[in-house]
Amino acid sequence: MHESDLRKALEGEVAELRVLTLRDLGPADGAVPLFPGGTLQLAHDDGDVAGLRVRGRAPIAIGSEPAYVRAEFGCADGEVSGTALAITLPGTGVCVSEVARLYGYELPELPAPPVTGLTFRGDAAGFTLALDGLAGDGGILDRDGAQVLVVPVPGGHVLATRTDLTAHQVSNLGVPVAVALPAGVWLALPDGTVVPVSAPRTVVPDHSGGTDGLGRPRTAATRVPYAQHPYPGLSPRTRAVPTADGFVVLNAPKFGGPGVSFIPGGPLDGYHGIEVVYDKSPLSVKGALQVQPAQSPYRAVVGGLLTFAFGGGAPGSRGLYGMGTGAVVFPQDAGTRPSFFAFASLGAEPGLGIPAFRLTGVAAGFGWNSHLRTPGLGDLTTFPFLQALHDPSAIGGDDTNPVAILNTLIGGPSPWITPRQGGLWMTAGLAFTVGELIDGTAMAVLQTGTDLTIGLLGTAGTSFPKAGDKKYARIEAGLQLVIKPNSGELTVGTSLNPSSYLIDEDCKLRGGVGLTLWYGNHPNRGDFVFSAGGYHESYHAPAHYPRLPRIGFDWSLGGKVTVSGNAYFALTPRAAMAGGSLDVRYASGIIKAWCTAKVDALIEWKPFYIDVGLSLSIGVEGSVKVLFVRITVRIEVGVSLRIWGPPTGGEARVKVWFVSFTINFGHAARGQGDKTLDWPGTRAMLPEPGARARLRPGDGLISEGTPDNPHQGDWLVKASGFTFGTDTQVPLSRIELEATGNDVVFAGPGFGIHPMRVTGLTTVQRIRVTLEGETVDLARWKATPQYTALPPQLWDDTGDPEHGSGQERHLTGVTLTSPDVDYGHSTGYIGEDTFKFDPVYPQGKVPIKATDVPLTPAPTRPGGVVGRIAGTVDTAAACAARTKVHSLMGALGLDTGGAKAELPGYAHGVTGYFTAEPLLVPAGTTRATSTPNAPEGDN
Repeated sequence: MHESDLRKALEGEVAELRVLTLRDLGPADGAVPLFPGGTLQLAHDDGDVAGLRVRGRAPIAIGSEPAYVRAEFGCADGEVSGTALAITLPGTGVCVSEVARLYGYELPELPAPPVTGLTFRGDAAGFTLALDGLAGDGGILDRDGAQVLVVPVPGGHVLATRTDLTAHQVSNLGVPVAVALPAGVWLALPDGTVVPVSAPRTVVPDHSGGTDGLGRPRTAATRVPYAQHPYPGLSPRTRAVPTADGFVVLNAPKFGGPGVSFIPGGPLDGYHGIEVVYDKSPLSVKGALQVQPAQSPYRAVVGGLLTFAFGGGAPGSRGLYGMGTGAVVFPQDAGTRPSFFAFASLGAEPGLGIPAFRLTGVAAGFGWNSHLRTPGLGDLTTFPFLQALHDPSAIGGDDTNPVAILNTLIGGPSPWITPRQGGLWMTAGLAFTVGELIDGTAMAVLQTGTDLTIGLLGTAGTSFPKAGDKKYARIEAGLQLVIKPNSGELTVGTSLNPSSYLIDEDCKLRGGVGLTLWYGNHPNRGDFVFSAGGYHESYHAPAHYPRLPRIGFDWSLGGKVTVSGNAYFALTPRAAMAGGSLDVRYASGIIKAWCTAKVDALIEWKPFYIDVGLSLSIGVEGSVKVLFVRITVRIEVGVSLRIWGPPTGGEARVKVWFVSFTINFGHAARGQGDKTLDWPGTRAMLPEPGARARLRPGDGLISEGTPDNPHQGDWLVKASGFTFGTDTQVPLSRIELEATGNDVVFAGPGFGIHPMRVTGLTTVQRIRVTLEGETVDLARWKATPQYTALPPQLWDDTGDPEHGSGQERHLTGVTLTSPDVDYGHSTGYIGEDTFKFDPVYPQGKVPIKATDVPLTPAPTRPGGVVGRIAGTVDTAAACAARTKVHSLMGALGLDTGGAKAELPGYAHGVTGYFTAEPLLVPAGTTRATSTPNAPEGDN
């Protein structure tokens, strides 16, 4: 464009609007993508048209708001030779990807601040487009037919080019890369390494107009994949994945300089991650951090494993070895916080300590906004954190799959760790050996959130003999102690691990023992169960009771003979049960034989009921095939006996070969007897009379009873206020508080006496307070009813013949607080005798004259006194002197009031007792200056 044409365009037909077609300007051709249609339509508000400088607002190809543009043009020999545009973008700026897309680059979201402005400079050799607002120099450089986009990011620079660049062209970019760069999008690290950026694509703008094959306007761009070449020395899968705070270098263990961090992003599969490899004696660290599959409402899961060894290298050699695992779970929405957990285990070979007790491993874990599933007895052997105490490679090692390990912890139908807002858990554990005989683990678990949980989990095992190839016994057990103080539940249990055996490795042991108590505000308060091996088959165990496997063994002898046995015992508030069985079977060819013995006993009380069964069976079976017919002969002799009552009844069953018959005796069918308890029997189940209903004092109590009997008698309470309450062990259907007007009433649910099979009962508690014989209006008192879960075995009202629902909370008392004291608005009459004063003699004459001087020297503050007191008040000499003084006072019959000779507490806190160094007057330094009450002139 000629200079005269440019001036004409800048002057414009409309004074406020300047319209420039940038393609006609030559040096401004590189700015065409920035403006719609490649035309600068400037609403002029300032500038120097004569000097080819204008300023104003113009629409741009980014966003909908116009931008502030300053344009300056240079001319040589009458032609436009240079163009400079300074563009201030509206608002807070735009993403760098939006600017890149205008020039044919499609970038992923980069960890870069918004672009707040653009500075374009074009001439005959090309153009530069600087991006303002970034953390460093960045923009688009177009020179000598090659174009490249440079974006400063944490940890390096992103370089994007659609053509291959020579080493000389790359060196002119000002980045620490001195090699040729193929076409693509790259992350240049500070050490000169170049890593391809994940999923790069290019966009070729199409300004030809017209329509595409579907009849749509051809205004957008044509997407063309980059010819992405792997950088020399990198894996074909190596990628740099951009995230919100940096880049993740995937499958490139030798990279990872400053600023390169691992934040979720990139493909969510098991093949992308950061591999950590450091192996230089005496330290070896290996592991991987990977992006894991995520499920709604979480958008990403990042986690991994690290194994380390120091001084020995691997488990089994002398030294330390360990494992760490962790994960961060990121939510999809801003209202949900990320979840985090981490766990680390450190082992030592051969251990630390003495043979009597040797520590072989320690572990610790932490979780935030996550929940740790507390393992049951059957899960202790598979709880990965306990396994890691003996073998850190149990949840990560050189030969393990990190993805599979993390999926075990946070995936599956019953994951060990799940996100939970507000949840917090901590674990600490150790592995040990006792006397070189017993191997064990112990782990403490603390979990907060909806319910406070305190647990102690562990395993213990031993072999006999400890050394040698042949073992005659191996006992391994899991231990569990879980306390939930808020909800009121205590569980103690142990179970035999599947690896336990006796005499022979084919004689497997099994079973579990558990104790659970419910207390406090738990719906099943007052209930408990102790079980070793489960329950009687006829006992309907409530749903909240733990299910435990039978205690027993299974022994296979040579594959032909199998012997198995089991036993159980259980105790509940209303029943006890025990039993066992033994089964011996033989199978060889066409012959089978068996012998089975079994005994079961169930005893219920209040009301009393017993159910006992015994059985014995011996049999043999032979099977032979004759032509096309198989003939089986079975001979069995068995007898069983069952007795129940009261009333007493039973049955005896006899089976001989193919003949069997049953003999019944007694008067009642099994389970049909009267189990109803009378009132004397029920009353014996209740607490002592003094504990069934009681008064309990609260705040404001000064003393109770008399010195001889402090728990009986009147209460001495504060006049400023007092709280007391009632408490019963029997349900109340109604509490009435006597008042001046209508009584205050609290109602409770219905109840019954379950052992007596009585329902629909009512009890009323009436409270009346008097003051000097007058009834106190309890309507003015603050009253809070008390509801408690009582044992359903006593008070269930459903009529269930076995057990109540246990979900009802009964009214058991009320807490009363006296109203605030009314101090009134007047102090009342104050007489002359209320005031205390010292008389002056003679009457009305002050004994001190203006000319009098002090009788003692003026006090001084020398400093260091408090420190001296602290250092000397409790020395041996000072204590001995005080002891001597106390002895002399005692000899004179003087009471020292319990004064102590030793003052360690005072010596320790003296600096807090004095707020400043004290003022001192030397002792024995007085002088007389005048005689009080003497006539003036006398001295």
